[in-house]
Amino acid sequence: MFNNDYSGPDYNFQSNNGHDYILRMIEQLAAYLWAIVFNKKAQNYDVAVEKIEEAYNGLLYTKGNDIKNLNVAEILNNNTNENIEIIAKLLYEEADINELKNGNNNLSLEYYCKSLKLFFSLTNEIEEGKFNKNIEEILNKLEYYELDKEMIFDIYKYYFQLGIFGKAEDKLYQLLDINYTGIIEEINKFYELLLKKDDRVLDIGNLSRNEVIEAIEKLRNKNV
Repeated sequence: MFNNDYSGPDYNFQSNNGHDYILRMIEQLAAYLWAIVFNKKAQNYDVAVEKIEEAYNGLLYTKGNDIKNLNVAEILNNNTNENIEIIAKLLYEEADINELKNGNNNLSLEYYCKSLKLFFSLTNEIEEGKFNKNIEEILNKLEYYELDKEMIFDIYKYYFQLGIFGKAEDKLYQLLDINYTGIIEEINKFYELLLKKDDRVLDIGNLSRNEVIEAIEKLRNKNV
């Protein structure tokens, strides 16, 4: 039924106004992603990368390198939320393909981190939970890389925002181990906020009130 080099969508449309345009972009993105993932799973990595480039051209009307050479702030300042979502997903796919071909590498790390920061930027503006699966996929990948301090702090904030307090605490102590500026104050603030929450909320977040109190005592004794 399928060839091993599925070529992706062939859309030619002119209208770029309003809700219909956004729906069409969503449909196009889904088709491009299908082609990318299909070829990735078939180990047609070069074809999959070609489909990524076609997606940049077809959806954003630009070359992939013109996007990939931008930093996160530049991408955020010059794109709509819809475009940011597209870029985040394409960066993830290229990072994953590069990793499958070459193992853990710096380019994949760069693209994973860029993608993650773009998804983080969308969590405050788009319906709650829409990108949690994408974010968790990237976080799972990043477990095998050494991250910079700011990236770890961003991940901490994400876990705290979602109420995953056990994992948020883990990230804080990673930052403590590498002497992140202001980390003691941040940890104290973290525990103070947790003490104001209901026990049920803490338990769901995998950090009980007793664990919080014990952690506060340990931190105090350590700093005496």
